[in-house]
Amino acid sequence: MQPFNEKLLLEAISKGDEKAFEIFFLHYYPQVKGFITGLLQSPEEAEDISQDIFLMLWSNRSSLNTINNFKSYLFRVCKNAAYRHIERALLFKNYQQKQAEKIVSTPESNETDDKIQLRELELLVAMVVEKMPPQRKKIYKMSRESGMSSDEIAQTLGINKRTVENHLSQALTDIRKVLFIAFILFF
Repeated sequence: MQPFNEKLLLEAISKGDEKAFEIFFLHYYPQVKGFITGLLQSPEEAEDISQDIFLMLWSNRSSLNTINNFKSYLFRVCKNAAYRHIERALLFKNYQQKQAEKIVSTPESNETDDKIQLRELELLVAMVVEKMPPQRKKIYKMSRESGMSSDEIAQTLGINKRTVENHLSQALTDIRKVLFIAFILFF
């Protein structure tokens, strides 16, 4: 087995070499997930964020070979992603508390308003889903509407399970971004 050569791998990845990215992923993923788990104390959330980071790295692969100290860069990206996650969680928790206070302070909570807001959020999610690339939209609908597992979707579409997971992760990221903005603007 050849020694891990980060510079050569980054060069190959920047040219779109998927095998090089796989080697890179297998080398760094445990470190990234462990680092984020240490910050968040949640292996599940750390896994989601780690996958998002590697998706971002692949999306921006053409510029990876220009980074001088990649390991330092990678862990700075991890730290920032974890802090953004914590910030969003705190904002969401604050929002939930305000909503709970609102319900408690108004004894006759208006169910109609709640139903309208819920319907608006459902429509917002539907709009985001409709704007997704065809493959991502199809995989998201198979997962969420048909209740299929990643394995079942991969088998049905004849694609790799990891591809399905990447599409689902990106779909959920797209939806979270829009919902986050909606919560900030409207609530």
